[in-house]
Amino acid sequence: MRRRRHQTHHKHSSKKGYRRLLDRLAAHEAVHRVATGRVKPRMGAGRPVAPISKVREIESGLSITINTDGAVIDAYVVTSDPAGVAAWLRAEGLAR
Repeated sequence: MRRRRHQTHHKHSSKKGYRRLLDRLAAHEAVHRVATGRVKPRMGAGRPVAPISKVREIESGLSITINTDGAVIDAYVVTSDPAGVAAWLRAEGLAR
């Protein structure tokens, strides 16, 4: 069985909109793995400026916060080049 280099681990309740975002991020050549963390429901109809509101470097790569219509999702990106991936997110308009 051949194993894919880039993997995304989705929570059972993840929605299609941010699944596509995570899969796009996982396809980046410097990303080894993407996993969702805590999902926090929220009320209100505020439109986010960018799908990803926070990008923070951590020991294993990046910690990101994704904004959707009804929730705020924490996700983790395992990468050996966190600065390069963060710059790519900003260049693609995915993060501010």
